[in-house]
Amino acid sequence: MKKRRLGAIIITFIPCFLFWLLLTMSLEANELISGVLVCLVTAWFSSGFFVQNEKTMGRLLNPVHIIELIYYMTCVFSVELVKSNWAMAKAVFTGTKLKQAIVKIPVHRVTNYYGLALLADCITLTPGTITMDVIDEDGEISMYVQWLIMETEDAEEAGEIIKGRMEKWIGRIFG
Repeated sequence: MKKRRLGAIIITFIPCFLFWLLLTMSLEANELISGVLVCLVTAWFSSGFFVQNEKTMGRLLNPVHIIELIYYMTCVFSVELVKSNWAMAKAVFTGTKLKQAIVKIPVHRVTNYYGLALLADCITLTPGTITMDVIDEDGEISMYVQWLIMETEDAEEAGEIIKGRMEKWIGRIFG
């Protein structure tokens, strides 16, 4: 088996097995054995979709990037999530009329599929925004986002408001 293929299987197996442990909440032998078998089969068949090249595999295995990803999810994204929840709660409880729109925001710092998927997911998870599409037009990557509390019509400014610090950190982690 190629070294790349084995690395891709391992990278896919680890989060799959951690998710298994989270779902089962059990450390019994039969649960662990079942989890290992199911996750190995899953990793075997799906690793090619998740790890497509050496650069991605290296970044996913780099301890510095793993620590940065943990920091991003626990500190940076959490703050953005709280800020967004607060803005939506404030708008709902004060009866603010929502000015919603679909905005096209440019993406400058994130270029690979993993980073774009994470950025789109993080934008969608924050209340008031839903990422509808990610497009690449001649090397210019943009996202179409439905925004419930539209504060500006300028694409660059809207992008900074919606993405906040998320794009900078995801670009740093995934390149």
